[in-house]
Amino acid sequence: MKNFFLINLFLIPICLFSQDDEDVIKRVFFKDSVLAMERWYGNDKKLDSLKTYYKSGELNEEFHYINGFYDGMSYKFNKKGEKLTSWKFNKGKLIERIDHIIEFNKKNEEKVKKAHSDLKILNEKLLQKPNDFKSIFTRANIRAYLGDNTLALNDFKKIEKTILKISKTKKVPEKMLGNIYDNLASIYEGYEMENYCIQYKFKALKASPKESRLYHNLGGYLVSVKSYRLGIEYLNKAIEMVPNHSFANWVLAMAYTDLGNYEKAMNHINIAFKNEASLYKNGKGTAERDLWTTRGFLYHKLGETNKGITDLEEALNINKDNSFALRNLGVVYYDLGNYTKACELLQKAKTLGYEKTYDRDDLQAYLDFSCDFVATETKSKTEFVKSTSLINKSFVYPNPTKDIVNIKNLSFETYNYAIFDHTGKLLAEGNSNKEKTISVHNLPIGVYILKVYDTVAIETFRIIKE
Repeated sequence: MKNFFLINLFLIPICLFSQDDEDVIKRVFFKDSVLAMERWYGNDKKLDSLKTYYKSGELNEEFHYINGFYDGMSYKFNKKGEKLTSWKFNKGKLIERIDHIIEFNKKNEEKVKKAHSDLKILNEKLLQKPNDFKSIFTRANIRAYLGDNTLALNDFKKIEKTILKISKTKKVPEKMLGNIYDNLASIYEGYEMENYCIQYKFKALKASPKESRLYHNLGGYLVSVKSYRLGIEYLNKAIEMVPNHSFANWVLAMAYTDLGNYEKAMNHINIAFKNEASLYKNGKGTAERDLWTTRGFLYHKLGETNKGITDLEEALNINKDNSFALRNLGVVYYDLGNYTKACELLQKAKTLGYEKTYDRDDLQAYLDFSCDFVATETKSKTEFVKSTSLINKSFVYPNPTKDIVNIKNLSFETYNYAIFDHTGKLLAEGNSNKEKTISVHNLPIGVYILKVYDTVAIETFRIIKE
């Protein structure tokens, strides 16, 4: 039984290989088995073409290669299938970039347009000076901001190689190294390679420990993958450095909302609202779970439903396809007994990919009840959807840690455990002791996966050793 669990304990990015005549296809999948990336290799084992996909399943990028170098026309699409960008390459050199559609909302329009303008200048400069380090570094950051992940990764890999050479003779600036690791983490994040992402965000923080944004970046991502308590620890460290940190307060509000601590969440969202402008100035400004979406739901939960509806309608005014705002507003109307409106809003949220985008299963029960009621009007209005509380879920503490961890709310008394690094390599294993503690004393600083199990159940935790 123990060997069975160890074989199935660790979830890593999935790569499947298939042979088609002389071509080899390598595929990577998101956690819910939606295709994330496809790479085709010829019989010379060199990359011929690559496609990436949105988590909701639509084609994102398409690149073509000759002898492993970008060549010919490549494309980027939005989720509606519209062509956003075309790139023309010649033996690895970018000859021309054509932006067919520039996507923005009324909050980030100026920043997005400037990014496109700066990118055009950098591409022209790099045609003349293809190895200019500063230009490649700046372009990599702009490409990452615009979501051109494949090209951004290519630039960051060039930078990483250069940095390794420089570091042999001189010290690399902390902020630059932190920025490189943080951007690499963001690219891994896009493909849901969670453990790689967390490892690089942690490396970024350690490389540049005086930057509050890196504490926020790590904490925020941990919250997004539902490692709430660990994420809250790093977000609070960001706030210790900058008490009115708009991003950290915003994400803390989301975390406490999910944990059901609505009053604490409201305190943080109000602080974030005071610095709303900085969220759009320094962030991408495209997040669906924005301030209005979050506060609107909190108003409703705290008994001020009219204010909540106003906020959620403003979120949809900013972005009419905000699936999270549609979900929240649908739940509000569900609670009010307006099942026709709830059904309409929840169905649109589902169509826009809310469940896949956010890896959540908190929509379907509301949707089924609301739409079935509208269709049949036979269900009792006393029925309701029960929300699952996260308060009583098991968790490890202290986390981050330096020596040992304990487990709270575990559903079984005795257990076996296994500890893996971010690549899936087994580092330690054992079973529960009298004190119910697990030692990480002999492990180096880093990110780890702890699997705890008995003969019928298994729990998974992330641990960061500092």
